[in-house]
Amino acid sequence: MKTLTFKFALLLILISFGFSLTGLSQSKKEANFTVSSGDLLDVSLKQGNINIVAGSGNEVKVIAKNIDEDELNLLTMEQKSGKVEIKFKGEDSDNFKLECTIPEAMNLDLSTGGGNVSIKGDLKGSIDASTAGGNIATGTVNGKTKISTGGGNVSVGDINGDADLTSAGGEMKAGSITGETKISTAGGSISIGSVSNSAEISTAGGNIQVGDIGGKVEVSTAGGNIKVGNVTGSAEISTAGGNIKLESANGEVEASTAAGNVNLKNIKGSVDANTAAGNIYAEIYPEGNVKSELNTAVGNITLKVPENTKATIVATFAVLVWSGDESDLDNIKSDFTPKEIKRSKEKKQIKVVYELNGGGPTIELNVAMGQIEIRKLK
Repeated sequence: MKTLTFKFALLLILISFGFSLTGLSQSKKEANFTVSSGDLLDVSLKQGNINIVAGSGNEVKVIAKNIDEDELNLLTMEQKSGKVEIKFKGEDSDNFKLECTIPEAMNLDLSTGGGNVSIKGDLKGSIDASTAGGNIATGTVNGKTKISTGGGNVSVGDINGDADLTSAGGEMKAGSITGETKISTAGGSISIGSVSNSAEISTAGGNIQVGDIGGKVEVSTAGGNIKVGNVTGSAEISTAGGNIKLESANGEVEASTAAGNVNLKNIKGSVDANTAAGNIYAEIYPEGNVKSELNTAVGNITLKVPENTKATIVATFAVLVWSGDESDLDNIKSDFTPKEIKRSKEKKQIKVVYELNGGGPTIELNVAMGQIEIRKLK
């Protein structure tokens, strides 16, 4: 029994000694730099997390933690003209972490081969941040913002400038953006507060929600719902499977889904809306001589136009059971009186033409299996 007790105690001592050696084999390194407004913090890590806190003052404080003793010489921290440069080429310091406190009026160029990037506080400068695999999060940025991750989520506050955000697979979130905007992810949802300029937004799989857009917009997802606010310019919206909702647009609208509903409100321009299986609802204020077309293979179409608008509406729908009497028109309802009704018994198809206030821009409505409603917009 005494032998077993001695061996157990010896084992505990060895384990404790091993932990002590492990702790001793890792070090930290610190540095302070005095900087000016607009200077650059340039960080390049082979791997590791980057944590930055922005605040007042004119000093950059750097703490590098969890560095393996044999990789201390692979870390350099120096100041050059208008730039603080930090480089770490170590690969074995698995828990390496870089912590920096900086003035808010600095520009940032940050990259890590694998790790998260976190920036707390508001910045009055530009950001170029990238990681080969990890999450990136920032507060408000008052400058051009470029962020990319090889696989992780991106979360950004308001951006007062152009924005280019990409992820090879992760969710994307941002507040209000004033500049031109490009946002894409290979898989994940996207949520943007608003964009004051033009925007290109896409995901290979996930929902997209965007507030008001101050220019033209292109939004697409390979699978998910899309919701867009008021668009000042044209809008091109597509999903391979999901619903589409647009609050308003002052230009040409293209909306398509392979399976889902399309809801378009307050459109002051032409509309090209398509769904293979779903309903289409559209409020259109026809302008100019541009043609609009709404198509669904299986589903209903509801069109609303102002009572005093000048437009020519051509509604075509299929009749599955041909009777040859007025009952064939049960699939179309309208607040307007038709000018012409064309019947094709061979195709089992009926075309109804409306000329509102003498006619004008053409709006075509096509349903293979479903109903059509044409109502006055109130």
